Amino acid sequence: MRIAYLNGRTWRKVPLPPGELPEPEAKDFALLARAGEDAGLTFEVAYWDDPALGAQGFDALLIRSCWDYVDRPAEFLETMQALEKGGAKVLNPSAVLRWNARKTYLRDLADAGVPSIETVWLDKVDAHTVARGFDTLDAAEIVLKPQIGSGSRDTIRLKRNAWSEADLISGPPAAAMLQPFLSSLETEGEISLFFCGETYTHAILKRPAPGDWRANLMDTIITPHEPTPAQKATAEAALVAAPKGLAYARVDLVLSGGSWRIIELELIEPRLYFTYVPAAALPFARALAAVLAGA
Repeated sequence: MRIAYLNGRTWRKVPLPPGELPEPEAKDFALLARAGEDAGLTFEVAYWDDPALGAQGFDALLIRSCWDYVDRPAEFLETMQALEKGGAKVLNPSAVLRWNARKTYLRDLADAGVPSIETVWLDKVDAHTVARGFDTLDAAEIVLKPQIGSGSRDTIRLKRNAWSEADLISGPPAAAMLQPFLSSLETEGEISLFFCGETYTHAILKRPAPGDWRANLMDTIITPHEPTPAQKATAEAALVAAPKGLAYARVDLVLSGGSWRIIELELIEPRLYFTYVPAAALPFARALAAVLAGA
């Protein structure tokens, strides 16, 4: 099967030449491409917004390092939907992408009973709504994030009675979400579990670099991880509550109140981190081939 490995035109605002992937993704691609040969899959790097994409005869379009979509989310979602309507097999499906693009999906998971972090949803960000959020969460520290975003962009951490309206300039410019800051991010780290179809393939532990509190930056400390039954059960509960038809998923968990809770369910363009667990590339490729064979 011939698979389009969809990439963005820029990474960190820098143009990417045709066929060139962002440095972190290039390493994962090399491992998956080799594993794909064993599973009967051939991957070709392509821009997600290439007007000729739908006419190139791919068996499927696999969304990978489309990390520039957050700069033009409406165009990205409309493009994927149009490709699907034109007969292309988009993974994950465009309906899944639309649901996952805005972090309000976390509210859906919480409503379904998936262990989640308490969240205050804001239509706008100002000093009044943020101050009220501190009270609602009864938190000494909070994290303010955009509802559409990735890579900790426009994400800020605020301490009660130690912030001002000027601090909000670096925060979300539009609809946002407030969550209590979890000290476990600095001590226990964040766990990511990976699935292809219904197959669990691998997991990693991400710890912030010394002096930081974010576990999704380039200097994050990453190690392979063997999930506990409780961690795996929480991840699987999130997948059950998500829309049907998932080809792949990354479930991010953090420790809160003594239990592991979901902080993100990445269904659009998650890094797969094969570089840290190289043996996972083959079962992932085989599971992807099974997903495509059953489509």
